[in-house]
Amino acid sequence: MTKPETGIKSRIKTGPYDSLREYMDAIEAHGNVIRIDKIDQDNYELTGLMYKLIDKHGWRGAPALIVDKVKVSGEWMEGPIIVNQYGMGAHEAIAVGVDIDHLEEGLHIENYKKALQKMIDMGEIKPLKTNEIKREDAPSKEIVIEGDDINVLDFPFLQSNPADNGRFINTGNLVLVDPEMGKNVGTYRMQIKGPRKIGINPERNQDGWKFLMAKRERGEEVAEAAVVLGTDPIIFAMSSSKTARTGQDELEIAGGFKGKAVDVVKCENSELLVPANVEMIIEGEIPLNDMEKEGPFGEMYGYMGLPHEEQFYMNIKTITHRKKPLIVNQFTGVTRGFVTSPGEAASLRGFSKFMPELTGFTIPINHVGFIFISIDKTKPHQAIEVAEKFNFLPIGKIVIVVDKDVDIHNTTEVFSTVGARWQPYPGAKIIEEGPGFFLDPSAKTRGKSSKIIIDATRQLPEENGPSPYPKLNREHLVEHDPEIFDLVKEKWGHLL
Repeated sequence: MTKPETGIKSRIKTGPYDSLREYMDAIEAHGNVIRIDKIDQDNYELTGLMYKLIDKHGWRGAPALIVDKVKVSGEWMEGPIIVNQYGMGAHEAIAVGVDIDHLEEGLHIENYKKALQKMIDMGEIKPLKTNEIKREDAPSKEIVIEGDDINVLDFPFLQSNPADNGRFINTGNLVLVDPEMGKNVGTYRMQIKGPRKIGINPERNQDGWKFLMAKRERGEEVAEAAVVLGTDPIIFAMSSSKTARTGQDELEIAGGFKGKAVDVVKCENSELLVPANVEMIIEGEIPLNDMEKEGPFGEMYGYMGLPHEEQFYMNIKTITHRKKPLIVNQFTGVTRGFVTSPGEAASLRGFSKFMPELTGFTIPINHVGFIFISIDKTKPHQAIEVAEKFNFLPIGKIVIVVDKDVDIHNTTEVFSTVGARWQPYPGAKIIEEGPGFFLDPSAKTRGKSSKIIIDATRQLPEENGPSPYPKLNREHLVEHDPEIFDLVKEKWGHLL
């Protein structure tokens, strides 16, 4: 595993980055990237390796991988294949532009919080119009493949799990434009169905599905589409989250976060404008009146998903790519998928406008189904009232509310707080039915779920809490000596 280089600040520019390659250069120089010369994915060695790395280092501590050669479908294929490039807290911070010298080795939560604070400090994000560049200036147009020469199976896209229905492109961003709805850049899995055919799998509550159905309902027979692969960290974060509203251009939002317009280029076979600095562009048409079976696929909960009896697919017309393109594989449900601090900052900013007591909001992606909320509690029953306002979020099956002194990004601290401050009665509320996440394996009816709110704030006497409420031992220590932790860092920092 690479270790941090000395003097890297002088040769590695600070993010945000204009391409995945720039970002990968930065994190490899920073360290905690493993290079593997070759690995046999027909035996699922890469899958097994990622499980064990996560077991050892945790979601925020596992290194990124760069694999030079991989065995797929009996053939050794050239990479590089990129895995877990957004896993570490330090890598997240690098992606959003935190100065490398400000990161602390091994303090994964603290490094993530530095990324989040940078995003919060940016304030309200103003979208920036994209910048169209000439075809010859676009790195993604270095190689053009058309007609019978197209074979998407020539690229090292993987089958991640033995129970998956074949090989999938699972980090592709689908670009769609609708004259009434606007633009959508969304991350959806794509089953490889043949040399020139891939599945397109937006779920029914996602914008990609809404766009395609709107076109079909207007009588259109095909939808022009493009799949971009290997986007920079911010574009991929916008495509993979709900930061943008329906119809809002995720590329313009990405430009706002980056402080610089995203360069775009026109497709070979349509007027679609797509990011120019990506690794690969797959262009094609989606038949709107013909669907096929799709899946199953190992989902984000860590369980095998259900197959779809009917789902869209795309006929490939052109593939363009950079020389020796980076191929990113996400081990869904195993590795951390994308940079989350921009979306978290935007959510906190938006929710705080009508919930001023809100001090923190996070969806811990290593604990799918949970939402952690912190509040500045000023009155009885406030925690339940706040949590009820988040019932509309399908992902939130277990909503835990804590006081503002609890670090909601430290799951150990959150769960310790539940054990210490929560009384199931009256500090819980069951919601018998609400919107559920469509991939939840426990749901009898997909898209619906019961929910629980856990009030793990200090309970006031009016809430059947003790009076007075005991202080934490740590509070007593800081009151005794407010400088204690600075003193320890100065004298004993070499041990920390």
